[in-house]
Amino acid sequence: MAGGHCASVALGPGPACAAGALAIGQTEDLGKDGYSIGIAVNAGTEAVAQKGRASLVPRNNGSPQTRAQCKIVESFHNQCVAEANDPAPGTPGAGWGVGPDKKAAEAKAMDMCLVTAGETRRLFCKVAQLLCDGAP
Repeated sequence: MAGGHCASVALGPGPACAAGALAIGQTEDLGKDGYSIGIAVNAGTEAVAQKGRASLVPRNNGSPQTRAQCKIVESFHNQCVAEANDPAPGTPGAGWGVGPDKKAAEAKAMDMCLVTAGETRRLFCKVAQLLCDGAP
């Protein structure tokens, strides 16, 4: 998985909440340092999603270098978020994306992974996690 660690969490009681956030931590050398990712879905508010697990999980997972770079990159409501990566250690393939439905989020994540993986590792990219906020 590009040398990184993943974690996700669903907050709140379910679809009625429908606020989410995506946090990413990465350095210039994705292949060497990997990345950290945190996803919060179904939080009561955007602020809860951002202050909750989406911002804390990456700081508690991944390498010290990636945790230090962790920040919220996107907040969303009633959307899906996907992470894709090349699961082999030390490889640069990784991507994430938010979209109005599962298919769109997966497509964004896979497109990013294919670009970062390089020609020799493109075929190894796969969706590692997919979460939806609310009921898209």
